[in-house]
Order: sequence, then C-alpha cells, then structure tokens
Amino acid sequence: MIRLILMLILVWTNIAHADYTINTIKERGIADDLVPCQWDNQEGVPCVTIKKYKTNSNALGDKVSPTLTITKKEIEKYNLIDLPKALNYIQGLDVTQSGPTGQQSSLFLRGTNSNHTLVLLNGIPINDLSTPTGAHDVGQDFMFNVQQIDVYKGSAGAHYGADAVGGAINFRTVVDYQNKFKLSGNGNDRTINGNYFKSINGYDISVSAGQHESQNVSALSGANEKDGTDNKSISVNVSKWYDLIHWRTTWFARNTFSDIDGHSLAIQDGKFADNTFFAVQTGIDYLNNSLTLHTHEYDRDYDDAHYDSLNYTLRGTHQTDTWGVGFDYKHNESYGKSQWSETKGYGHNLGYFFNLSHNIFSYHHRFDEDHETYKLGFFKELDQGLSISGSTSTSYKDKTTWTAIEYGETQELTLTKNNFATTLFKNDIGDLNTDGIEFSYKQDNSKFFISHLNSKNKDTVSLRRPNWTLGFMHTKDLENNFSITTNYKYKGKHNDIHNSNWSTISMPETHLLDLNIGYNYHGIDFGISLLNLFDEDYESPHGFSQEGRKFTLGFNKSF
Repeated sequence: MIRLILMLILVWTNIAHADYTINTIKERGIADDLVPCQWDNQEGVPCVTIKKYKTNSNALGDKVSPTLTITKKEIEKYNLIDLPKALNYIQGLDVTQSGPTGQQSSLFLRGTNSNHTLVLLNGIPINDLSTPTGAHDVGQDFMFNVQQIDVYKGSAGAHYGADAVGGAINFRTVVDYQNKFKLSGNGNDRTINGNYFKSINGYDISVSAGQHESQNVSALSGANEKDGTDNKSISVNVSKWYDLIHWRTTWFARNTFSDIDGHSLAIQDGKFADNTFFAVQTGIDYLNNSLTLHTHEYDRDYDDAHYDSLNYTLRGTHQTDTWGVGFDYKHNESYGKSQWSETKGYGHNLGYFFNLSHNIFSYHHRFDEDHETYKLGFFKELDQGLSISGSTSTSYKDKTTWTAIEYGETQELTLTKNNFATTLFKNDIGDLNTDGIEFSYKQDNSKFFISHLNSKNKDTVSLRRPNWTLGFMHTKDLENNFSITTNYKYKGKHNDIHNSNWSTISMPETHLLDLNIGYNYHGIDFGISLLNLFDEDYESPHGFSQEGRKFTLGFNKSF
C-alpha cells in the first residue's frame, strides 16, 4: 500500500500549468538571486539557480562547518568513474579498497570508523542497515548519474540524527540539462554512459545511464584469477514549476556484480557479490518550505550469504535566514542470512529538529525517540578575507548486528584567509579518540592540502589511518585546445592486520599520480588517462592487490 501511494504521488500532475522563464521568476519576486547554470544550457531551455529555495537536496549550508563539494565539472575533468577515486581527493577522507575497481571499500573521515559516516541521496539517508556494522560500501557506487557530491566533515547528528558521527556524504542527482555521450576504456576496462534531456509541457526530464566493466588483477594478493566488476545504473530526474510550487522527483537504480576473494587464512578464489540498489524520491518546495517522500531498497547476494533492507522516509522543513524547523519519519526493515546466522530487524524513528542563527552564533538541536543531539557554533569575519569559525557538537550511532550504540562529541576550529584555510578538530567516540590539523589552499584550477591525524583506541591499535596525507590537483589549459590535469595523493605509513596470523603490521607509504590529457576537436572532447603513473605496487588493506599503471582512452560529446 505504501508503494502504491508513493507511485501515485510521483505521477501527480493535476495542477494548472505556469511558465517558469527567468523573467517570470523575477516578476513574481520568488528569487532573491539568480545565477547562471553550471552546465551548458540548451537553446531555448530556461536554466537558473534559485537560491531562495533551500530544499533538502542541498548540502547543509553551514558556515560553521563548510561543505566540501565535488562538482559536475570536476567529475568530468578528472575523469572520475567510481566513487572511491572521487573521494580520494577530499581532505581528511581516506578510502581503502579490497582490490581493484568494484571491490569492497571502507572510508575513514577524520579518523572515524567507516560506519560513522552517513551517506545521503539528495539529503535523505541511504545507509544499508542490513550490513553487520551499518557501513555504506562506496565501492559499489559509480558516477554515471551523479551531478555533485557534497562532503560534510564533522558531526551531523543535529541535522540528520543517527550514524552521522564523523560526517555525511550527499549524492545529488538533479536534472541534467545536457544531451551527452561518453565512451572510454582499454583492453581490460570499458565505460559507456550518457544523458538525454527533454522539456515537455514545462516538465524538465533527464535520463542518465551508464555501464562499467573491468577485469584487471586478482583482488587477493597471491591469487591468479583476475577479478572484475560489472556496474549498471540508471536514473530519471523530473522537475516542474507550478506557479510558486516546485515539484521534483528522482528514480534511481544500480546493480553491481563483482568477483571477490576472501580474506582469511586460506586463499579463496571465485567468490562473488551481486548488489542491487533502488530508490524513488519525490518532493515539493514552496518558498521556504520543503516536503520529501523517499523509499530505497538494497538486495545483496553473495555465494554464501544474502542481505536486504527496505526504508521509507518522510522529511519536511521550513527554513528562513535566521531560523528553521523540521521533522523526519523513518521506517526500516532488514534481513540477513549466512551459513553462520540469520537476523531480522525492524525499526522506526520520528525526529524533530530546529535551528537558530543570531549575530555570530548558530544553534542546532534535534530530538529523536531515544536521543538528543546539538551543535553550537560561531562564525565571525575579522577582516577582509579573514574569518574564524568553531563549533562543539554531539552525535550517536545506532546499534547494529555487530556494534553497540555509540555516542560522540566533536570540536573544531577553522581560520580562513582568502584561499587558505586551517582547521583543528577533535573527536571522542566511545573508546575511539581522534584529533588533527588540516591545511588547504584553493584557487582557480588548483587545490592543495596536507593533514596530520592522531588516532587512538582504548583496547586496540587504530588501523588504516595514516598520520600524514597530502593531495594536489591542478588543471593547465594549453594552446591548441589541449589541457592537462594532474592529481597526486600521498598516504603515509599506517597499521593494518596481517591476513594469516592476525598480527599488527606496518604498511608502507604510497605515492599515487594520475594524469588526464584532454583535447577538444570540433566540440568533441578526447582524453587520455594515465592512472598510477609511477606504477606503484601497493596494497590498500593488507593482502589485497591494487591496480598498477593503467592507460585509458576516451571521448565525450555534448549535443
């Protein structure tokens, strides 16, 4: 019945048609500010960004803890295909992948555990609650349908409730106004994706789809079988203006089939994982008000286990420049069965939240059925180009199959001067304590960052968390329509577990350099990607091989 109601809402169209041209929007006075689109606009298609409408598809927009954004332009410029590669160039976020593309991946945001980061689709949590720890496997996510990625570092419990202990990652799948086609690959990799846009009777519709196939090296070191992945995904985004009402909806589906190897005392070849994710989301925005209905489902099969989960979420907000209120209701069902156990879970939560902003201070508070969280922060411009901000906040993580309830406290202080930023942070989450310093610089086509992290655990050694990381990204436009993009990531020494005797071992530092050479010929973009140019022979987790030097050729065309 819930699914039927949802689909009826999605096809709702019985409201009088109204034009939504730029002039009309200005005349109605519903937009404080209009800025050009960040994409190439098709002739005759209205395309504006309306800042007045603060929908929950946006990032948090918190001055105290600013959101780091991977834009559509960067996704294309850096030739980002899978999510681990994209997140690898976010300061303070380390991704470890159990083998090549498509294998299981874990992320550590400012030294917090992988299950301490909440993953969102257009502002709605989509973590798979059937997993033993509640962590989202980013190795299954590819970039074919994603227009933007927002990364929120620091506790987001006062915004979203459970599981946002270390931060949040938001995928944005809005209408893409480009008609485009992209093809790339080499002997072992093939990627094809595209987007089709059409405006019909005021409905802006875009359909995006893609597929990636690869078969490179064995995931498990010492094995001979080449492990690969086959990812297929599709999304449909629809948007329409009805006078002062903005209606939006998203259909999203993804399937990833991967060959995987076991990490145990014996080498295990020939394992597989078949993961399917489906989501439907619709919402309306009216001035400062937003209402979103969302459902998603996971279906995961392994050769020796099966897991699935189902979620329904209803979220409503009212937000002004100085205050806001909102609620969300979440219903979850989960099931898991393996050769060792069988688990079933049901849960629901009704949460209320509000925020206030006055002078230099801001305050966020959230009430869930069993928990309260808050965030108190300040933001002050000291001089031209110079500002200081800071916050203290609380958070919690719900109980899962393998983990107990955890509570966290986070403090951070940031000093910004023009293009430079320095942040001090501290996280206390149960027995896990992390602190560190981040320095970054950004200007035009260049990014640079360096971070130092201390991570301690009461009873165990902190694993897969390097003390030092460094990143550099730069794009240089050359003559004759050539360009070159350089991505460099340094990851310092860190600890891991040996896969044969379970002892703690030291993993060496790594230097990864990627080059993307682009050439535009009569509107067609040709590219050569040189990944792992140093041919670094390294393991991300111990016992799992990573890809060596790889060359990829491709082209894309926008219509």
